[in-house]
Amino acid sequence: GLAKGSGWEMVDGGAFDGDKAYKDSKLCNVLFTREMQRRLSDRGSKVTCNSFSPGLITRSGLFRDQNPIFVGLFDFIVYNVAHVAETVDFGGGCLVTMAVGPQLEGKGAEFWSNSKPGQHTFEKVEVSKEAQDAAKARRLWELSARAVGLTPAETIVLNAAARAHEAFT
Repeated sequence: GLAKGSGWEMVDGGAFDGDKAYKDSKLCNVLFTREMQRRLSDRGSKVTCNSFSPGLITRSGLFRDQNPIFVGLFDFIVYNVAHVAETVDFGGGCLVTMAVGPQLEGKGAEFWSNSKPGQHTFEKVEVSKEAQDAAKARRLWELSARAVGLTPAETIVLNAAARAHEAFT
């Protein structure tokens, strides 16, 4: 997995599984964001970091490499039968809320989600116990830095550069 360095397919080191890879990517997104927020808060930064999921949006191009018959059938079912899909416009609105929404002013390490699929709801929700694991978040941060070739010293330099930037903005 990520801990052994290059050549891995799954973050935990297992064989590739598309469904698990998707779920792991969401977990890693939350863990990484929470660790980034912790690091920013520890140094007194006013910058905040949050993560979100706008829900299932099939018409965004994400499924462009899938079998067109499957995509058409899946799209029809999730929009017209199950009513669990969201529109591209709704997803864009969620992103705008995360970037400039006054309800997030000064709040960090939050996770916002389309909590009632197909009903156009977007609100703060609690994450799983695993996603709240601070030790796991710190370890993911450290392994990610190593995976992109950052040494501990370079990480310190980046933190110093961020502080300097903050002082002038």
